[in-house]
Amino acid sequence: MQEKYSIGEVAAILEVSTRTLRFYDEKGLVKPAYTEENGYRFYEKEQIRQIELILFLKDLGFSLKQIKALIQDERGSKSLELLLKQQYQENKQKINELTAKQKQIEHLQKIGVLSAALTNFSDITSIMRKENKMTVLRRKMWLYIIMWIVVELIGISLMYALRLNASIAIVIAVLGAIMFSKYYYDRVEYVCPNCGDVFIPSFLIFNLAPHTPKFRKLTCPKCEKRSYCLEICRD
Repeated sequence: MQEKYSIGEVAAILEVSTRTLRFYDEKGLVKPAYTEENGYRFYEKEQIRQIELILFLKDLGFSLKQIKALIQDERGSKSLELLLKQQYQENKQKINELTAKQKQIEHLQKIGVLSAALTNFSDITSIMRKENKMTVLRRKMWLYIIMWIVVELIGISLMYALRLNASIAIVIAVLGAIMFSKYYYDRVEYVCPNCGDVFIPSFLIFNLAPHTPKFRKLTCPKCEKRSYCLEICRD
């Protein structure tokens, strides 16, 4: 004789509410093995396995409508395989979207644009847009610098072969460094993390200031505080 379990016992085994089990019954997902005249529902192991499958599929992100169609499908295993592939792609897309959002939040925290000094969201949007443009500018700079180094090396090799004065190469290198620095300077500005002011330092201060790949230690002309200011592209 099959073991029978009351609705309360099944709820305890599967760690769900009796209300959930009644809902599955009403929706035709899993019917009790039999219901007594007094309305008491009893389940057998086969129904418990079906409920376990429903709970598992729900955890994977399937809707009850999809689960019901799957259970009633004679080719259930094939349908499950297709649904799993579809759900996998949907979950992957959601993960990618969430990861991108997490990176944006982390980036906002890292660059300090959430300062109370930034009084409205348009400030943040504008700064983020300009800061994102910096990635393109930095890539261009690296490309130009690499090309310049290659040209310099070729020039030095030719000068060595022709036994020309090496001081010419030094002068060219210095002029190249100034040229690249000016090119970069003309395209950037800085955000003070203390008051949110956007400003452009002098070319001399720009070159002498300590800096990281994204920040430069400058004195804000508005609040007069010296701190690492965020580097962004000019409009």
